[in-house]
Amino acid sequence: MLEIFDRTRRRVAIAEHAYSVREVTPLNGVSHLYFSLPLDDPKNSFCSPFWYVRHDGGELYRIMPDTLTAADGGGVSYQCEHVLATLIDDLLFGHHVVGNVGTYTADCICYILSHQLTQNWVLAACDFRRQFEYGWEQETLLSALFSIATPFADRYQWVTDTASYPWKLSLKRLETEGNPEFYIRRRHNMTSFQRGRDPQQIVTRLYPLGYGEGVNQLGIAQVNNGVPYLQSPPEIIAKYGVISRAWIDRRYEDAASLKAAAEKMLAELQEPLVTYSVGVQELGPGGFERAGLGKRVRVVYPEIGESIDTFITEISRDFGDMDKTAVTVANRETSIAASLADLADRQRIEQAYAQGATQLYAQALQANCDASHGAVMDFFIPSEMRIINKVLAKIRMGRFRAYSQATDTADSQTVTSTTSDKTTYSSSSGGGTSTTTEDGGGESTTTEDGGGETTDTETEAGSVHWNYNMTTGTAEGHSHSYKAVESHRHRVRFSSHSHRIRLSSHYHRIDLPDHRHSIAIPGHAHRVTIPSHGHKITPGIFEFGRAKSFSLYVNGVRKYTHSGSTAEVDVTDWLLGSDRRIPRGSWLTLEARPDDLAYISIDLIVQGFVQSRGDNTV
Repeated sequence: MLEIFDRTRRRVAIAEHAYSVREVTPLNGVSHLYFSLPLDDPKNSFCSPFWYVRHDGGELYRIMPDTLTAADGGGVSYQCEHVLATLIDDLLFGHHVVGNVGTYTADCICYILSHQLTQNWVLAACDFRRQFEYGWEQETLLSALFSIATPFADRYQWVTDTASYPWKLSLKRLETEGNPEFYIRRRHNMTSFQRGRDPQQIVTRLYPLGYGEGVNQLGIAQVNNGVPYLQSPPEIIAKYGVISRAWIDRRYEDAASLKAAAEKMLAELQEPLVTYSVGVQELGPGGFERAGLGKRVRVVYPEIGESIDTFITEISRDFGDMDKTAVTVANRETSIAASLADLADRQRIEQAYAQGATQLYAQALQANCDASHGAVMDFFIPSEMRIINKVLAKIRMGRFRAYSQATDTADSQTVTSTTSDKTTYSSSSGGGTSTTTEDGGGESTTTEDGGGETTDTETEAGSVHWNYNMTTGTAEGHSHSYKAVESHRHRVRFSSHSHRIRLSSHYHRIDLPDHRHSIAIPGHAHRVTIPSHGHKITPGIFEFGRAKSFSLYVNGVRKYTHSGSTAEVDVTDWLLGSDRRIPRGSWLTLEARPDDLAYISIDLIVQGFVQSRGDNTV
């Protein structure tokens, strides 16, 4: 029974005359349903594009192209695709990055499904908890969804459930090891058998390449011990030799994710692709009698000595003739073969991704510095710079520069210094003897006169008085005589002369006893008033200091010391963080610090590969 639903999923008709109903279901792909209706069947009016059909309660499909055959017995043929293809209708517009540490596989799937304009699909289950980082640009939701499991080393299967709405999607682990779940035997349920082996696709050495171009293209050397390729084990090399291929997938922007995907691909490609197309008649509705995608199967063909344990990668059922049911089994999924088939095309045809280009940008700084204050340059490394080739710096050191000799002031200023405490200053001496004057002797003229005459005071004439007052006694004969001195004066004359004193050799000694001097200065203030005045400015370049060397600091850590005035250095390695990568989306600093007053000039150039992405354009 073929049911027809409108776009609101309401059943509107049952196409009871449908014929040539055939369903093709690939592993991890979009299934298709084919059917035809007679040309005059009125149910053709319900088979509009993007309406839905379901056959015998199976999965839900939407009608896509139709082909009308106007001939005897002709009809209208319809091709339908699984409703998983509705994810093609929505787009991850712009650049999207999701994943990495702390973001698991289920989170990434939910991120994609959250961009549906109509929430048709929800995540039901996820058996994986990987932490890969994914990047998409202008991708449909379906292609982004299928890329989620691409780097997994384990086999996987996308499982859908369209029995209820919203439809459910699960990512399940595909167990390909263990006992068979389905048997195909000659003379039992096998109707045909075809085997194909293709050694042309063997690869034993794979060079994985991701985002970028040229020397800036992402490789795996940094996460593979410096080796840019993956190689098969020695026993495989001994069997097939070294067969090298380059695998380019610019969706990968993380080396670890690229390596994980490449390891899985090499494991599948190192052996020839063997496919078996086996016609089978399903003898029961389920269990070991009915084929299913991903089921472990054992194919037994005794006549040619074939007995293969593998898994089903595609089922094609013809509901009109169940004897025509065919299953395809392989030693690897068809998605791997498709990836290999795309290798050559992807190297010839550029994909529709914004790539970017190698960029050079430079900046300069000049500053006066001293031993404590260096010239500090801040520079930014954008997160869009996926690869940094080198960061170079040129440092020149000259003498400190001033550009004038004086400055002007227009206002008077009063400067006051005050001390409120009494201060006593003392000095002490322990005494001693000092020779203060010493002379070798000699003759000195102390007084000299030119001579002259000196007259003293005048003396008047004198007189003599006597009195013989005798009241008793006898006076014998005698006599008295005198000579009277008349009034007169004395006159003394000195001739010209000098006085000379001769001193022998001698010196003077002074003995000072122990003593102390003390001076007490009371609290006081000094007030100085500077009147308004001006200084004439003399323009020019005046140099100071004579620095001999300078040191370079990166983010505050000294990395290098140079003796001399000029240096050209590669600072790339000095910028590396603990993860051996230069931090992106952050500011870094480069400082040049001289050992004396100096004038420093820094020129910095950064070469890297920048994506043509950003938050906006102006």
